[in-house]
Amino acid sequence: MLASILFALVVSLVFGRNASVIGHKLDVLDFPDTDGGRKRHELVTPMVGGTAIVLSSLFSTFAVYWFGDGIGPSLQQTLLGFAIAVFLMFAIGFADDRFGLSPAMRLMLSSIVFLLTVMNVPDFNLSVLRFAGQQGVWLVGAGGAAFVLLCLVGLLNAVNMADGKDGIVISMGLVWTFVLAFHLPQPMLPILAATGVALAVMLWFNMKQHLFVGDAGSYAISTQFGLLAIYAYNHDFAVMRADDVAVMFAIPVYDTIRLMVARKLSGRSMFEADRDHLHHHLHRSFGWPRGLFIYVAMVAVPNILALAMPGTGLIWLVAAAFVYGFVLWITRYTAPRFAE
Repeated sequence: MLASILFALVVSLVFGRNASVIGHKLDVLDFPDTDGGRKRHELVTPMVGGTAIVLSSLFSTFAVYWFGDGIGPSLQQTLLGFAIAVFLMFAIGFADDRFGLSPAMRLMLSSIVFLLTVMNVPDFNLSVLRFAGQQGVWLVGAGGAAFVLLCLVGLLNAVNMADGKDGIVISMGLVWTFVLAFHLPQPMLPILAATGVALAVMLWFNMKQHLFVGDAGSYAISTQFGLLAIYAYNHDFAVMRADDVAVMFAIPVYDTIRLMVARKLSGRSMFEADRDHLHHHLHRSFGWPRGLFIYVAMVAVPNILALAMPGTGLIWLVAAAFVYGFVLWITRYTAPRFAE
């Protein structure tokens, strides 16, 4: 645990303080649109935050794999599958940051990685679903892998779509770290601790506009927390319900579903970029970082309440949907107060 935390702290500080140099060396730079398009940040920004987070996570994963107490073959298989999946998804995101991949290519590659992970690592598959207040379970059988694949791909796109303003994805990662700390078995906690430290340091530099996490970061973060949530559900089955997992990711998923439906109804591609995301509306109405505080509260409060009152996840899942709709209504039907 201590080694994981110290490694994450050192690596994150090195990347944060030398983000520009590293970004130029790796040639992963985000240039603002000069014509007032979608990318409206002021300066060329290195996209290296995700690299620091992934290095911290992978170091901790292999530290647990090699030196963890009581690590048997089953957990070793899970740790190895986790590390490979996170690295491959990071690599896909990095290739997109560096060269620019088409949405179809990213979808195909990520689906292959997820499918192979789910099919080869039992801890990342599902055989049953159990919701709060339910006496029995829903058997998903052979459909479990397809369901998990759909969920992981959906979460990947939701997190990637949310990564449009400083602090959002990193802050959500910190919320998810906090939630999973109450559900994951002890051997997985060093991974969570290292990731949490890296996220906290990257949040500081991200809010100072020194760096972005990039698609490499958003892909790796969504993969890591998606897989850890499934693992926690499978190993804390007596406490954690399927609706508790859904609450974790509700807000970015709600926003993604709305955006995809709206784009389809207007005859546009569901993957077309625009400025209709929740964070854009929050920025226009409340400015930034005040909009970030609202966004994070929308994610954090339902999760904290679900933790404090076990078995109420479905209530907070529905409540989060109402709050999302209410906040979106306020922001969409009030005059813009802040320029983006």
